[in-house]
Amino acid sequence: EDLLKKLPGIKVDAQGKVYAQGQAVDQVLVDGDEFFGSDPTVATKNLSAKALESVQVYDKKNESSSDNSDKETLKVMNLQLKEDAKKGYFGKMSAATDFNSFYEGEILANRFKGSQKISVFTLASNTPRSQFDWNDLWSYGLDNEMNSQSWEDGTTFYYFNNSQKGIPETFKTGLYFTDKPSKKFKISTNYSYNNSNVLTETGTLSQYFLEDTVYTTNNDTHSKQHSEAHTVNVTLNFNLDSLTELEVQPKYKYSLGKRNDDNLTHYLTSSGLLSRDAATSNSSDNDAHDFSSQIKLTRIINNRDRKLTLSYNFGRQQSNTAGKLIFENNYFLTPSSIDDDVNQQKINSNNRITNSITLTYTEPLSKKIKLEFSYDASRNSGEQNKSTFDFANGNYETENSEFSNDFRNTRTINRGGIKFIYEIKKQLFTIGAKARQVYAKNINLNTNSQLSQTVNNILPAASYRYKFSDNRSVFIRYNSDSKQPDLNQLQPVPDNSNPNNITLGNPKLLPTFSHRINVNYNSYKPISGRSAWGGGSMGYVQHDFANAIVYDSIGRTITQTVNVNGNINANGYLNFSLPFFDKALMASPGFDISYSSRSNFINSNENKTSSLGGSVELELTFSHENTEFTIGGNYAYTDPRTTLNKENNKAYSDYSLRGLLEADVTKRFKVSSEANYTLNKQRTEGYNINYIIWDASISYTFLKKENLVAFVKTYDILNQNINTYRENNDNVISDIRATTTGRYFLIGLSYKFTSDKTEKSDEE
Repeated sequence: EDLLKKLPGIKVDAQGKVYAQGQAVDQVLVDGDEFFGSDPTVATKNLSAKALESVQVYDKKNESSSDNSDKETLKVMNLQLKEDAKKGYFGKMSAATDFNSFYEGEILANRFKGSQKISVFTLASNTPRSQFDWNDLWSYGLDNEMNSQSWEDGTTFYYFNNSQKGIPETFKTGLYFTDKPSKKFKISTNYSYNNSNVLTETGTLSQYFLEDTVYTTNNDTHSKQHSEAHTVNVTLNFNLDSLTELEVQPKYKYSLGKRNDDNLTHYLTSSGLLSRDAATSNSSDNDAHDFSSQIKLTRIINNRDRKLTLSYNFGRQQSNTAGKLIFENNYFLTPSSIDDDVNQQKINSNNRITNSITLTYTEPLSKKIKLEFSYDASRNSGEQNKSTFDFANGNYETENSEFSNDFRNTRTINRGGIKFIYEIKKQLFTIGAKARQVYAKNINLNTNSQLSQTVNNILPAASYRYKFSDNRSVFIRYNSDSKQPDLNQLQPVPDNSNPNNITLGNPKLLPTFSHRINVNYNSYKPISGRSAWGGGSMGYVQHDFANAIVYDSIGRTITQTVNVNGNINANGYLNFSLPFFDKALMASPGFDISYSSRSNFINSNENKTSSLGGSVELELTFSHENTEFTIGGNYAYTDPRTTLNKENNKAYSDYSLRGLLEADVTKRFKVSSEANYTLNKQRTEGYNINYIIWDASISYTFLKKENLVAFVKTYDILNQNINTYRENNDNVISDIRATTTGRYFLIGLSYKFTSDKTEKSDEE
């Protein structure tokens, strides 16, 4: 990292993310090969600078991109090692505690010998550090464990769900191995285990805006969650000959979970009177198996641009959940004879099998022009069984048919496409379309009722990229896609896991069809270090999924997913990096704006909601020798609008200020301090909270190689840490406060070790 920061055109942020020519580096390689995950900062943080022969930065085609992917090319950094450095090991060990309640610890070890690389890691913590963020995923090579959702249009969307708030405790360990025993065979495999617990307390104040009234709910939730997961990934690459490559990639994940949720909701009238309260208790145990495998054959025919790719994918997901629901209502304003208390046992099972085959052929017509032909077919079958039993006579034996069902969905897709590609040194232009047919059949196995539908559509796409120079380019893309409803949206059986908010399925749902255009601009000047990047996008959706909500007289809701037309969303952004005084001062201003418009239904009346928002930020970084000081601020404004009830049209804003100081007092003694100040405005009473999160640390290095570090870190010195945010959905505004870890300090040691192969050779 220290070496990269000194290279022209290279920037490394506080989280270890690397930028080259103003663009984020998508992939870091070591000797041209993935190292410890597909985009690791582990390599940049732990490889010795003396081990590097060269640092290469280049663009390459994104082989996994689809018509809906934002990136056709990836920014790649390759760390080329010296020959003597390709044999040995390196790693680090770190441990910290307050000798009372909090602890953190990690071990990371890497050994490589030529093409063989072995890496192991272990992380244990009960601080917010134990909630892995995006940076941790890359740092520890955990990208294979991200959640994914595959759409029938060929797009796979990867995401990491880190929405859990509260008091965490995590233990995670893993083993990574890759080797290339011969020029024709390579194997990569990894195993990881995760064990986590999260204790959460959340308070939510929600305002419900109806046509003729407004009411409020105040909800307190206590949640305790435990999860375990074993994940195995294997990749086998075979070079059958100089023109043919075969890749086999099986994956398996087994997970267990246990969860208990208790919440109490108070319902208040528009005048603030308590009308009723509802207590809900949910407990569940679940287990899941997820297996998938891909076989991919790539053949280059005579010409490197004439290529045939054939792949087959198989997936099977199976999950089982068993739990209990206990619900009790209390009425205060008017006596009620309604017996709506619930005591039920719920047993659910889900099974899904996916088979798909894809064929792609690229034919070069000239050095500048290529045609790409594609065809794919898939068959997805899923079954969801929900069994609900009422408590009676001391046991759960009476099945409740209203909340029980056995539902099967089968979907067959055929799709063929053609793409025209024109590419010269400065320009790349593509245009094409895919014709698709979707046949879906939904069967209620309890009633033997069936519903089938056939959908035919054309999915056009086009893109244009112009490179003014190696460091300045503009990219424009239009694409269309279509999403299918999932099994939960289709199944007609009501979901009463929260009896105040019952969800119905809709087997008549149509797939969505959306259009989107994206524009991106990037400019970087290597000598001055000045850069600018910006862009925007706009999307329009037909048959979009929306909520149709019915409210009863006491505030209970019944929600069903329906199709609506005309939903749009748009956004734009512009950022700069401006150096002054020979790069001693770096100014980084940024702007963004967004707009969305959606439709939904409230008590059968159409409700159009829109939201206009924007933010502006400025960060100034002063660097002098061994001292760096950063100060910045951000202002965000949101103005939501609704046609149902004008009282919902309440704008709100957020302000934040940030300061960071890092200084090397001496060669071995370092100090750092960071403070973040947040202001919330125009929120509900009790949620306009202003707070400062102030952290500080000192460290001292020991030993001749300065590879042993003792440190003291203090988090949230003023003990003001909270988690508060606002959500605006349909006709509801919610202000949320969640518990999180407050003030604590840690005393620890960190030790880095290496075989020192390169350093010894340098000394010689």
